[in-house]
Amino acid sequence: MQDIAMFDIVIILITLFLGLKGLFKGFIKEVFGLLGIVGAIFIASRISLEVGNVVASVLNIENESTIKLLGFIISVIAIWFVIYSLGIIVSKIFSASGLGIFDRVLGFIFGAAKVFLIFSVIAYAINSIDSFKKSIDENFSNSIVMPHLISVGSYIMKIDTNSIKEQINEGTKEIQENVSTVIEGAKDEAVQMEQQASDFIKNRAAQEFEKELNRQKQQFEDELKSQKDRFDSVNNQNKED
Repeated sequence: MQDIAMFDIVIILITLFLGLKGLFKGFIKEVFGLLGIVGAIFIASRISLEVGNVVASVLNIENESTIKLLGFIISVIAIWFVIYSLGIIVSKIFSASGLGIFDRVLGFIFGAAKVFLIFSVIAYAINSIDSFKKSIDENFSNSIVMPHLISVGSYIMKIDTNSIKEQINEGTKEIQENVSTVIEGAKDEAVQMEQQASDFIKNRAAQEFEKELNRQKQQFEDELKSQKDRFDSVNNQNKED
């Protein structure tokens, strides 16, 4: 009982202590670290057997559980390294804009969660090996932390990919429908604006034509009146002579 209680205390203290790293590192780095862990576990749990078989052919390993465990560990490390490297790049890009106390608090939460996820997956992976499962059931039956570690690790490694794929497809379909609606609305609006512009141009052209016609008419009338006045003046002069 004392050993088990000590195990729980050690796990909690390590989780909190390493969570303090997140307090100092901030949210941006920690969130990429967490995404790296979850993403690595999610992918590695699906390709662990294939990777393990490649390694097993080199190391001459025949035990299937060992092959899967080894393939899982190698896959997690490789995938996590890629995502973590991406996080470093993004962190440098955003290094100039700090989030203050919120960045630190969220960094602590993400840091602690990341460590807890690591322990959860390790506990679940070890518990999945038959030779270790019996020992864990016997020695950790009174542990408070161990059942939670195994439960969380099991949930992460058994996420229904088909369900996620369906949700992604539904979301993509909805986005496409919304985009199509927006495009159709934009087309209708463009046609309406084009019609309005055409009507405006026609009306404006008609007004300009009418204005020019009136100007030409007035000019013609003025010229005609001027010619008439000149003709009358000549006639009057001839009569006087």
